[in-house]
Amino acid sequence: MKRTIFVLVGVLGAMLTGINPASAATSAVDCSTGGYTRVYNSYIPSNMERGAIDGRSYNIGAAMPYNYEICLDIPDTSTFTIEVRIWNNGTQTTFVDDRPGDKVFRYSLAPSSFWQVYGTMTGPGSTYLYYTWHEKQL
Repeated sequence: MKRTIFVLVGVLGAMLTGINPASAATSAVDCSTGGYTRVYNSYIPSNMERGAIDGRSYNIGAAMPYNYEICLDIPDTSTFTIEVRIWNNGTQTTFVDDRPGDKVFRYSLAPSSFWQVYGTMTGPGSTYLYYTWHEKQL
């Protein structure tokens, strides 16, 4: 009887606070099916820009072009703005993706490029939000 009451109180409390079970996530993006060759799990302070969100302080390309596909798994209520800053032959370009929720995106790099990946994830103040970066070279 005591267990039943605790379970009912817990379910009622979750309903009142708007907490959903993890299985209720309805993201159309499934990073586990993309054949990604590198997976990086990390966290980021909410509402602050941070570099090296791909797990690398900087990237230096060889004398060939690079094409990457990234699948990003984040909390369902967050938006993770990604900014890839690319330098090549004295010119800087920037790729930005600021769509909410889990997402798949691609970016391309010219031969002999140098690039860094920055990100800002929205969320409640003064918290750390976890994410998983799935990557493959095309």
